This record gives sequence, C-alpha cells and structure tokens, in this order.
Amino acid sequence: MQKIKLTKKVIIELFVIAGLFLVLLFFAVSQKVAIGQKYQQVYFNGELVGNVANHVSVDDAVHEVRRELAAESDEPLCMDYEYSSSKANHWFTSLMTEDALKEALKEKMKVSEIETQVRAYTVAIEGYRGNFKSMDEVTEFLNTVKNEADTEGQFTTQISKEAGHISGIYTAQLTEVDPKENTEVIPEETLADQVSAGANGAFTYQMEYAMANPKDDSYETGTLGLEFIENVEVYEKYISEDALSDVETQVEEVTKEKETNKIYVVESGDVLSVIAMDHDTTVANIMALNGFDNAEVRIYPGQEIIIAVPEPDLSLRIKKGEVYEEDYNAEPTIIKNDEWYTTKQVVHQEGTTGHRERNDIVTYENGIEVARELAHETIMVESTPAIIEQGTITPPTYIKPLAGGHFTSGFGRRWGRMHKGVDWGCPIGTTVYASSAGTVVSAGYSKGYGNNVVISHPDGRMTRYAHNSKLLVSAGQWVEQGQSIALSGSTGRSTGPHVHFEIYINGVAVNPLNYIGQ
Repeated sequence: MQKIKLTKKVIIELFVIAGLFLVLLFFAVSQKVAIGQKYQQVYFNGELVGNVANHVSVDDAVHEVRRELAAESDEPLCMDYEYSSSKANHWFTSLMTEDALKEALKEKMKVSEIETQVRAYTVAIEGYRGNFKSMDEVTEFLNTVKNEADTEGQFTTQISKEAGHISGIYTAQLTEVDPKENTEVIPEETLADQVSAGANGAFTYQMEYAMANPKDDSYETGTLGLEFIENVEVYEKYISEDALSDVETQVEEVTKEKETNKIYVVESGDVLSVIAMDHDTTVANIMALNGFDNAEVRIYPGQEIIIAVPEPDLSLRIKKGEVYEEDYNAEPTIIKNDEWYTTKQVVHQEGTTGHRERNDIVTYENGIEVARELAHETIMVESTPAIIEQGTITPPTYIKPLAGGHFTSGFGRRWGRMHKGVDWGCPIGTTVYASSAGTVVSAGYSKGYGNNVVISHPDGRMTRYAHNSKLLVSAGQWVEQGQSIALSGSTGRSTGPHVHFEIYINGVAVNPLNYIGQ
C-alpha cells in the first residue's frame, strides 16, 4: 500500500510540474513572457518603453501611431523624437503586445509634440518675408501699402496663380478698379428733383465750358498708373502659429526706408557733394563705400560708383498727369556754316519768350520724380525762335608732342620769370611730333629757344616746339597731326636735353596741359 501512495504523490507532482510548464509555454507562445527566446527592447527619446516579441515591427508601430495622431489633428503636426530597438534574451521578461506598444508610444509621442503648424501665406519681396494667416490678410497688407499713393482708391491688389509654376505660388499686382463698379445709379426721381432745383443750369454751364475749352478733353490728369516696382510673390506654407505676421506691423516694416547699395554712373559735371545731395546720403558715406581718400577726388563721366540709397522693401511707381503754366523758348533755327568750327556761332535774331500750358506725364518712384514727358500743350503766347548761324567743322585736337619722356617743368612762373610752356626730359634725338595739323610758320634758330618750330593751326591757335637738335620741316610746309617735325636736343637756353612745348590762343600763352594729355 505504501508503495502505491508514493506513486500517486509523484504522479501529482508531475502533473503540477507539467501544468506549470504548460502555463509557461502558453505565455511564451502568446508572447507575454520570454522564456529563452529573443525579444526587442523599444526605446523612445532614450527611455525604455517596453519589450516586445521579435516579430513585432517597431517601425510600423511608430508610423501608425504618427498617422493616428495626425488624423486626430486638424493641422499638420511638428514633433521632435527619436526611437530605437535592440535585441535581448532574458528569462521570464514580461513582453508587451503590439497594441500595448502602440498605446505606450502614443502617450510618449504626445509629449514630444512641439506644436501644431498652421497654413500660412508668405509674401516674398526680394529679401523680405511676411507670413499671414489668410489671403484676405495678404490683400489687406498690400492694399494698405499702396493706399499711401492711391488716396482715391483707383487701384486694388490682384493676386493670381503664377503661370508655369507649381500649385500654391501666386503673384500680386496692382490693377485699376473698373469705374463702372463705383458708378452710382441715380434714381429717375432724384434726377428729376435735381433738374427742378437748377441742376439743368449747372449742366448748361458745363457744356459751355467744355465747348470753350476743348483741350481739356485730351488732357491726361490725375493718377494714370500705379505698380509695385519689385516682384511680389505669395506662396502657401505651414508654419508655427507664433510666426504669423500682424498686418499693421508688417506695413510699417515693409515701407520703412533702409540703406541699399546701388551703382551710380557719373555724369558730366558731377561732384561728390552734388551726388550725395541728390541721393539723400553723405559725402563721407560715398567715400567709405568706394575707398576714396578725399572729398575732392577726381571722378569722370561714365565712372561707376557705389552709393547707399534709402529705400523701402516694397516700392511704388506712380504715373500722374500734371497741368501747369510756364514761360518757354522755342527751339532756335540753326543755319549751318560748313566753313566754321562748331565752337563758333553768330546770333542773327534773338528769340522771344512765349507762354504755354503743359500737360506732363510724370513718373515717381517712392515719391521721387524719375521721368517727365510732355503729353499735350496749349500755346497762350507763341515764342519766336532765335536764328543762329553755327559752324559744322569739328575743331582740331592736340596731342602730346613726343612719346614717353618724363615731365620736368610746368606752366607758370619759374626762377622769377614766366615759363610759357611745359617740359619733358628725354634723350637727344627723340622724335618730336606736330601736336595738331597746321602750317609751319617758322623753323629755325632763335636765342633762348634754340632750334624751334612754330605751327599755325586752322582754329587760330599756334604751337611752339623748342631746344631741338635737328629740324625736319621748313616754313610754309603743311604738316599733319603726329607728323615728325624735329629731333629733340638741348640747344638755346637749356639745362639739359628736353622738349619744350607751348600753345598760344589769340597770341596769349596758355597751359598746354589743359588741352592735351600728359
């Protein structure tokens, strides 16, 4: 009997062990506990979320949770997170189901959500960007900017899709409001009342004035055109709500003048002080931008310099028709004389001053006039043109009378006496050229000048070339500009080999450097 009882006990123990094994096997099979098989440890932003079976795709779980959160939100989500998983193999580790993992990830992901982004409309003008919550705000913003120049409300902002571009990109332009849209329809009863109250008298006056002043019909007055100078683009994007712009603040920002570097091409007669005054800047600023050493630096027509011009981010160009009266002088009648130089003219009849009414089309950019064109005019008192006879021959030019050489002495008083020319030091035998075409008046030796040549030129001027070693021309000979006339030397009153050159106008010596290049 005792032997049988022991057998039953063993059997019971075996059943218990088997039951426990089956339970563990059930949990292992159902992936709730690890009993030797590998599993995944899931981390979110460096924190352990839980452990899951190997067959669970952590990537798919994260993406599905992200999609669920996005579907629950009206706007796109912006999140900042990192996740990872690693393999592990520890006995009796509790494993999460895939659904439990997703729930845990969802809670973690909600915490990582930075903000909800909102749809915005960004106005782009070169370097400027402004974000507005609706297209209506964009229109309000641009209309507010243009209203400074459009007090009558003749123009409005039109925003249209940009041709050839992807969806969501627009351009903004100013267009004239159709006058018909603002035309008030007057009821017949009101019109009848106006007539009975004397409106017919006003109409009669207007007709009489129009007949007496037919020119008024052709005159162009008021605002004729208005446009943004810069290209204005609008595009859709998603941004944080904090990045949205306030219309009033952005109007102030975009119309505020900021210094912008521009290239200015120097014109004849320009000096730095005048350029600075015309462009609302300072001479010191121009000097700094261009590396000039002093305010009297020489500038020449056609030279490009940098100037800092105060300009807003969004500029307006407006065309206006303006009417005013002025005195004027008719273009003179020119009689051409082919025997005179262009520097000579004779007035045969003085012109008279007239008076007229002008209708000009004037273009302004940011309130500054940049162009003016005559559209119509009414002559009140006609101007009589002057009659002027003027030469057509281009006067001769003058060149340096030698190649090379070094400048040694200028025009003016020297050693207590007048030095009537300029000197260039050079080796004996250097070729001396005629500075301009003309007739040789004299070619020979004279005390002081040594061997020298004097040439009379068609414009009445005379030139002298002195201290030569050898003369190559003779009196009465015609020479062309640049023709060899002598070889340099040191004859006469001379301290060394050089070319002495003089120019005379009406018998008076002048500084040759004012007429030739050194």
